[in-house]
Amino acid sequence: MRGKRQRILLVFLVMLLILPGCNIIGDNKDPLTPSKPVTVTVWHYYSGHIKDKFDVKVSEFNETIGIERGIVVDAQSLGDVQQLADAVFDAANKNIGSQPLPDIFMAYPENAFRIQRVTELVNLDELFSKDGLERYRAEFLEEGRFGKDQKLRILPIAKSSEILYINKTFWDLFSKKTGADVQTLSTWEGLAEVAKKYYEHTGKAFLGIDSNANYMLLSAMQLGNEMYTFKDDSVRLNFPVVVARNIWNYYYVPYIKGYFKKNGRFSSDDAKTGSVIAYTGSTAGAGYFPMEVTVHQGEVYPIEPMTLTYPYFGSGKSYAFQQGAGMCVAKSDKAHEYASGVFLKWFTEPKQNIEFAVSSGYLPVMNESLDKERLYEEIKKSGTSGAITNMIETTLQMLETRRLYYDKPFKGSYEMRLLLDSHLYNKISRDLELLDKRVASGEKREKVIESFVSESQFERWYQQITKEASLILVD
Repeated sequence: MRGKRQRILLVFLVMLLILPGCNIIGDNKDPLTPSKPVTVTVWHYYSGHIKDKFDVKVSEFNETIGIERGIVVDAQSLGDVQQLADAVFDAANKNIGSQPLPDIFMAYPENAFRIQRVTELVNLDELFSKDGLERYRAEFLEEGRFGKDQKLRILPIAKSSEILYINKTFWDLFSKKTGADVQTLSTWEGLAEVAKKYYEHTGKAFLGIDSNANYMLLSAMQLGNEMYTFKDDSVRLNFPVVVARNIWNYYYVPYIKGYFKKNGRFSSDDAKTGSVIAYTGSTAGAGYFPMEVTVHQGEVYPIEPMTLTYPYFGSGKSYAFQQGAGMCVAKSDKAHEYASGVFLKWFTEPKQNIEFAVSSGYLPVMNESLDKERLYEEIKKSGTSGAITNMIETTLQMLETRRLYYDKPFKGSYEMRLLLDSHLYNKISRDLELLDKRVASGEKREKVIESFVSESQFERWYQQITKEASLILVD
């Protein structure tokens, strides 16, 4: 009996160490009963090796804290970001054929905002103590606050940004032959200049851009002009022609001229075939950077990765994007909400969070976890290699030197992001197809390109996107 009491006391002490600052709803009474465990369903969009790492952590929780507290976490991948967003929205609306809403689901702010308009999400300020929340990096928490009340509805669990990935092996060959300076790649102006030189030298595209919406939103901020104006409950488009023209000149024009390219779903796919040797992409995608390139002749070349900070406009400010979906807790009953908080708190503690972050390419979310020495120690311990190591160093540098920006949620923000992600890119796809047809019919390529990048074409696109955006943002 005495030994049993000692074991119970030991478990209690361990829990105090593992879950500091976890203020459990209302009267602080633990509603869990180990002999009658509750199942917490988690929906996420992780895939591949990241899903494997998340599953390992879930199993670790279930086999330790879960057994001790009476919690079973059932983690399910619902596909990609869009598929997950649609599944959660359908569940919240109880659409025919939809599954029941999970206890926890991963969401970006724009999707969490539209879910909150349908069904209530737990206010995480009530689930965690003030001292506990202060351990998280402030900007990461602020991204999860929205609505008039600015309550915390998304808990950051692993964050990311965007950086510039480069095939260092091919770059070194190009740089040696042409004298191209890697420092030039720090700005969009310099990057476009290098991409032009690379195309003229090799006949191939230099760069791919993964997130079109992020490029547009961040470009606007870098040029001193947030894409939206917020006043009371209304949101209006804030997209002056000078900002739009810069976006056009350093996005549309290089794609049409062949300096930029994107064929695959992700730019890392194009990097694998040598279609591009550089791309802007999520830091969470570092594990997908290829370690070899297979060119069209079937020749395979081993390559080294290089990462640089996200480009900015030399005439503007050096903002970096803050992104990465967090976790929302759906309103249900005290036991499930409490259990959800226990799991999320455990997962974001430094030990678990650093292990997951380093192995998956994400950043941990607590201030004490964002420590270079602790991260490098885990890198060495885990044997992580490839672009992840480079990415962590580059991203930590950005956190220290750049202002962070994230896309704020509002009524219509989900639809606006879809518009920004597709509008200009779809035009590029259509125009490139038309370009090939007109050249095949006998027109000179340079003349056709000149007509596409003309002032009249810019003005037509600018009027179209502002009109469509205004329709979305109508009260």
